[in-house]
Formats: sequence, C-alpha cells, structure tokens
Amino acid sequence: MIGREDLAANLYCTMIWLVWKSRCKLIHTDKEDSDTSIDVIAISYAVRSNFLNFQLENWDTNQLRLSSHWHPPPPRWIKINVDGALKKNCRAGVGGVARDDKGRFLLAFGNSLQHWDAAQTELCAVLFWKNVVKEWMFEAQGVIIEGDNKNIINLLQKSIKNWKVNRAIEDNLTFLLDFKQVIFSYSSRSGNNLADICANLSLEGSFLWEDLLNNSIPLLFLHCLKEECDAIGRS
Repeated sequence: MIGREDLAANLYCTMIWLVWKSRCKLIHTDKEDSDTSIDVIAISYAVRSNFLNFQLENWDTNQLRLSSHWHPPPPRWIKINVDGALKKNCRAGVGGVARDDKGRFLLAFGNSLQHWDAAQTELCAVLFWKNVVKEWMFEAQGVIIEGDNKNIINLLQKSIKNWKVNRAIEDNLTFLLDFKQVIFSYSSRSGNNLADICANLSLEGSFLWEDLLNNSIPLLFLHCLKEECDAIGRS
C-alpha cells in the first residue's frame, strides 16, 4: 500500500502538470479548466488503491462487509457501479460509472426511459452498458458490476453461474462474454453514490461522459467523486 507521503507527492506533481496544461489551453483557446475540475482530476489520477496485493480469490461478491464508501477493484480490473431511478409517473432513468483499480474515472452515463418497476430499472442499467462499453475495456482482467438492489444482483449472479455450468446465458447478457471475467457485487447505498447521482440526472435527459473535462458534468458529481477519492486515500 502506498503511504501518505507518496500519495501527497504524486498528487502535487499531478496538480502541477494539470495547471500547466490548463495554462496552455488558455493561451491557445482562451479557455481554461476550473479549479474544481483540476482538483478532482488530480485526485482521481494521483490516488492509489490499497488493494495492490489483493488476491482475486478473496474477492467475495458481498465484499468488505458493505462498508460505507466505495472501494476500488483488484489490480487491472474495472468496477462499474449502476443504479436506477423511478418517479410516480413511470418516468425512469438509469445511470452508471466505471472506474479502474486506482479509483480513476473512466466513463459515466445516464439514460432516460419509461418504466414502472424500481428493481427492473437497475437491471436496465446493467443491460444499457452494452451501448456504451468501449473496446479497451475488454483488455482488463475482468469487470465487477456493482449495484445496491440485492435481488437484481442475485439474479445476475445466478445467470453467470448458469453460464459457467451449462454454457447458457440470456441473450441480453451475451455482451458480458466479451470480458475476461465478470463478477456481480452487491453494495450498500452509500457505496453506490455516483451511480445514484447519474441515475437521477438521467431523469432530465440522457448523457455520456468520457472524461472529466466535459463541461456538462455537474459539481455534485465532481464533489462526490472527490470525496470518494479522499476516502480511498485515508483507508
């Protein structure tokens, strides 16, 4: 595990580089990155996972006893958090966030839809990943798909087990077979905050964010990302 001094040095160097990059952007485009954006990106890139010596066989689908904050996946894995939101008028939304083993932001999405079942919206969030997944994600050692609806996670876990035993899987889940390994993980609500934010934002319209410099990303999302990065650094 990287110590606090190493983390601070890494954060300092990353911050200097981002400030320099922002100054160059200002010179060439008359636009510069906000202080908040620089802070969040610096933390996202500098923070280091305390799972560097993590053994995959010790990773349980109900890992870390549902601790109160988000935890990164094992080395060279990707964790994808998903959630759904539902209003009384059947206006629904699904959202998700992907991060790597160092806690770095990779991608986030939100998609508006019509639905009447809160649990099913979270399943829709998992299924929607096939529309936004990137080719480079298949190079990871595996993906952990995490949500806070236990019934849906259990259902998906059974689907994966059925594939391993019978080599049969539902058609809408076949896109998962392109990954080297897939684990479904149940999280507490407090460990799924960013996905919840994305799901609720999608009620107002669909979106796809592929980097943190996207001007449409609200401060609420950036602040939550920063808090979760800080929590990793303290663990």
